[in-house]
Amino acid sequence: MTASTFTPHYPESLPELDLDLDRAPAAAPRRRLARLRSQLAARRLDLLLVLLLTAVAGWVHANGMYDSPSRFDDEGSYTAYAWAVQYKHVLGHYTYWYAHPPLGWIQIAVWNTLTNGFAHAPYAVAAARNFMLVCKLVSIPLMYGLAARMGFTRLGRVIAIALFAFSPLAVYFTRAALLDNIVTPWLLASFFFAASPRRSIRGATASAVCLAVAVLSKETALLYLPAVVVMLWQHTDKRNRRFQLGLFGAWFTMLCTAYPLYALLHNELLIGPGHVSLEWAVKWQLFNRTGSGSIFDPHSLAHTVIRSWMDQDAWLPKLTLALVVPALAIRRTRALALAFAIQVVQLLRGGYLPYPYVIAMIPFAALTVAGTVDWLWQLGRDGMLTRLKPRKWPRARRWTWSALVLAVVAAMTVTIGHAWSYPLRDLRTQDRDAGSAAALAWVEANVPHSAYVVVDDAFWVDLVRDGFPQSHVIWFTKLDVDPAVRVPGHPQWTGIDYVLLDQQDDLSLHMQNDGQPSPDTRKTYPTLGTALAHATVAAHYGTGLDSVTVRQVDPNRPTVQQLAAQRAAAQQAAAAKAAAAQEAANKAAKARAEAQIAAAKKAGQAKHGGRSGARKP
Repeated sequence: MTASTFTPHYPESLPELDLDLDRAPAAAPRRRLARLRSQLAARRLDLLLVLLLTAVAGWVHANGMYDSPSRFDDEGSYTAYAWAVQYKHVLGHYTYWYAHPPLGWIQIAVWNTLTNGFAHAPYAVAAARNFMLVCKLVSIPLMYGLAARMGFTRLGRVIAIALFAFSPLAVYFTRAALLDNIVTPWLLASFFFAASPRRSIRGATASAVCLAVAVLSKETALLYLPAVVVMLWQHTDKRNRRFQLGLFGAWFTMLCTAYPLYALLHNELLIGPGHVSLEWAVKWQLFNRTGSGSIFDPHSLAHTVIRSWMDQDAWLPKLTLALVVPALAIRRTRALALAFAIQVVQLLRGGYLPYPYVIAMIPFAALTVAGTVDWLWQLGRDGMLTRLKPRKWPRARRWTWSALVLAVVAAMTVTIGHAWSYPLRDLRTQDRDAGSAAALAWVEANVPHSAYVVVDDAFWVDLVRDGFPQSHVIWFTKLDVDPAVRVPGHPQWTGIDYVLLDQQDDLSLHMQNDGQPSPDTRKTYPTLGTALAHATVAAHYGTGLDSVTVRQVDPNRPTVQQLAAQRAAAQQAAAAKAAAAQEAANKAAKARAEAQIAAAKKAGQAKHGGRSGARKP
């Protein structure tokens, strides 16, 4: 090919290069700053709305968060793990057995280190609850921004935030120091970056990093991966979609493999003798853990958990279930509705259902409802149906449609707001933790530090900080499970001095209504069950599920069964003695009767003999 026939694939005259190296670096920051100022000016109303919503939501969340709900064992577990990370520089104060990835409580430990949280909080779990407030405050702007990127109007964004911030179900659970609450802002951030309007590789990378952090905080976040991929697919250009999805997958996989790599480096990846393993933990979580039954079985634990959610707030779950199918059909809400639908499907499989499972569902339920309502609102406002049927949808009809949607939203706001007012008031005013606080104070005042105390997880850090040796304060869930946990007694239960458990612990231990261990308790927790059988109530505080009982163990005290046997033996002895006395009385009466009969006969014979003698002469 000659030069005369060659046609270049680029313009023959290129623009002159700007090689002013002294000016270019200084101009770039100024341009970025000017662009940032213009963006902030254009979004002033949104910023004010976000600040207002965040402030109100933070007040609702924080007002009473130490008092309701009452502290419970899962909160105590993660608080104690965070305490171990902060003060002992280990992943757990007991053997770390890979029940969950550790990044969640590492974040709690970092927060408490920065704020000296354990020193300032009224009790240990409250220090972790402070970090849950931070997670809530971070989640609200992320949700608002995600809704904006999904094309929601300000009405839709405000509805989404209101549902997430003010639902009693959300307020109750987002206060608790649980890993699911730490996962929530990372999940929302993953969706937020996946929906980047720039469709850039930075957005895909940031989304992968946030989702990986969520998974490393709690493994259940992995269930949201399909929804994030759908979101990313919708917001990538088809020309580089394959590259961005590949980059997302590479970053996500690389970060998540840090968890099994940690196990591998500690020789705990696979099942083996003499050590815990990630393989065993995964198998136990997926296949061997006792299921909760069907949610449709009124006698199952799963049904009880669902019922407890509905008792807090029935409106948000029902509205979301009613609108999830239309939301799946709407393109902009499809990924959000899919995130919720995946969790609903998981509920139907009949496996183990954790009590806080609903937490990660709440923000996507709020976005699903708000997105569907906002789509209906925009039908009339923007004239979407007008473009489909221009002759049948004039302006007056669009206004009528918009007025109808607003009327429905207003009516639902009044109805739902009235229904929410009572549980929100209780969450703000009721001190449901009073029983736990009183029981803990009783133990600190009356139990010597040399005693061995078996406790609910929620009290462990408080007693250790009060001066009890770590080896003397024992989680009741570890006593018969962890071989490293030993009590100096022969048998072990005789070394236990006190047991501090709440009513929910009693239910999980299958304690009987009379406060004594059931056969299931003795089978599952033989050491603890035997100790409880020889225990008497030393103190009891609170009511209902929020009550806490302190029991003192006395090895010389007979068990209820032994007392029953003694009573039965005594009753048998008394019955035998009474029978013997009755028999002796019967014999005496019979003897007396026989004597009387003999005497009567003798008297009769004597009388008859006298008459015979009188006749003979």
